[in-house]
Amino acid sequence: MDNSLTRTRIEIMVLFVLYLFLLPVASMEYDMTFWRDWALTIHRTGLANTYNSSINYFPVYVYGLYVYDLLQGSEANIARNIHYIKVLFVCFDFLPLFVLCCFRQKILSFKIPHLFLLLNIAYVFNSMIWGQIDSIYTNLAFLAIITGICYPVAGMLLYLLALNTKQQAIVFLPVMFVVLLYSVRQYSTLLKIVFSVAALQMLLLLPFINSGGAGKLVTIAGKTVGLYHNLSICAFNIWYLITRGNPYFVNDNDTYLLLSYRITGLIFFTIATAFVFFPTLKKVWQLRIKGTAFDATTYEFLFLSTGLICLYFFYFNSQMHERYAHPIIIFFFFYGVVSRNYKLYILASIPYYLSLDKCYPDYLPIVHYKIIYASKIIALWYTATVIYGSYLFYQMNKRTAPILAG
Repeated sequence: MDNSLTRTRIEIMVLFVLYLFLLPVASMEYDMTFWRDWALTIHRTGLANTYNSSINYFPVYVYGLYVYDLLQGSEANIARNIHYIKVLFVCFDFLPLFVLCCFRQKILSFKIPHLFLLLNIAYVFNSMIWGQIDSIYTNLAFLAIITGICYPVAGMLLYLLALNTKQQAIVFLPVMFVVLLYSVRQYSTLLKIVFSVAALQMLLLLPFINSGGAGKLVTIAGKTVGLYHNLSICAFNIWYLITRGNPYFVNDNDTYLLLSYRITGLIFFTIATAFVFFPTLKKVWQLRIKGTAFDATTYEFLFLSTGLICLYFFYFNSQMHERYAHPIIIFFFFYGVVSRNYKLYILASIPYYLSLDKCYPDYLPIVHYKIIYASKIIALWYTATVIYGSYLFYQMNKRTAPILAG
């Protein structure tokens, strides 16, 4: 057996066990109260009646709570041990590196310095300390994108699971379109995707159909988009720099210049996304026409553009939470893996960690030095990340433009 592969497996497994051993009991109590109440509701009324209650998360997490209920067995255990639900989130933190580093496979052939991601507190804070589920949809979408290049059916099924975890997974739809445009070459493959997606979606909804939960889930999906009308919900983005006062107390339906804040943010996001989407689309389309495999440059385009789309989504749109920046960490990390330039990954990790820490400041038994946690300072960090990431993409596109034209 390859010694480096064995060493990688041991390092990942040891670190995973260590993280479980160190898993904090304390969590963001506001969120953990919901998980406790929802787990008790599912335990008392049954899985089928999930959406006849106040639960408004999508089925994948509901199934996670259901499994947690089965393992705990009693209401007392469910309530007392709710912090163990974070084990599920940590599993998804490790999942991409487990898949890519612990087996001999051809999904990604690049050498991955896995510890550089797993030891990044900005990457694991949201799961281990805060206790939120963003690692689930983020890493399902990441695996969907890289798997879909060679295995489009499997990639689309993974993406469907991401969509059934959190509605924010919709931000990856343009990238999945590009990936499937490259990998789907036959009508039979397209039919397999359609039937497989329909079957999996039906399977996910099956327990809820007789109770009317499937229909209520559709209503929930519509209502959660625009559930809040705050201009920003602790997302220290552009609105902290170009508006007066605290954006949390600004209604995003109010007028900003000529349009509402919400529409203005959407326009900014659309323009910025177009800046990275169309060059990536062109690059991948050229590979499809030539019938060649993804090369290192294409992976750079893919990871950098996906991370930037997620960053633009967070930075320009209204109603953003601090945690919606979570996907930028793993995509900028893998851009660093391919390009061997980790500056953007490091730069992005700083404001994301600072924002999580600012919104949950009491997990360390020491007094924090507060100046660097000022809202505008974090917003400036994110702005620097947007500028540097966009510059890297511009330079990469400029460098490869003659090749694409040829």
